[in-house]
Amino acid sequence: MKKSTKGALAASAAGILLLGGAGSLAYWDAQQTVDGGDIVSGRLELTAPSCGTGWTLDAGEQLPSTVFTAGSKLVPGDVLTKVCTFVITAQGDHLRAELDVTDADFSSTNVLTDQLAVDASFAIGATPIPAEITEANDGNVVTATITVTFDGPAATNLSQNQTATLDAITIAATQVHG
Repeated sequence: MKKSTKGALAASAAGILLLGGAGSLAYWDAQQTVDGGDIVSGRLELTAPSCGTGWTLDAGEQLPSTVFTAGSKLVPGDVLTKVCTFVITAQGDHLRAELDVTDADFSSTNVLTDQLAVDASFAIGATPIPAEITEANDGNVVTATITVTFDGPAATNLSQNQTATLDAITIAATQVHG
């Protein structure tokens, strides 16, 4: 017989022995079925805001506040305020979210826009919202007090007679999970 034929027969015999030998090893095995189920996700949403007309100029001043109009002129230290309300949908067993102002940008930048800061505070009724909202706040009416502050101490003469166009401001509810 040729060497290659002997090698093939030896390999076949070894394979048969290995297959037969594998069947002689036994391992215990047990199985159970675990039922599946529906998985439903929660929801985080804000309704469209309801805002008063226009911006209020210096609502914190001792003088009566005035409505800021297109012809009004800001001076360093002035604060513009707009109050908006919306309903929050917060559904989820471990839902935690933060509210913030995002995309508070100006159409173009100049010395004045560098000295304007946009911020917001949030409350449910008369209670300021804590750092995070939860599913316990589902259906609550949230009041957002948005401010644009002309930074008085940082103002320079270069900010005089400038125009700034504030783009639409976005109030965001962002889910956080630790």
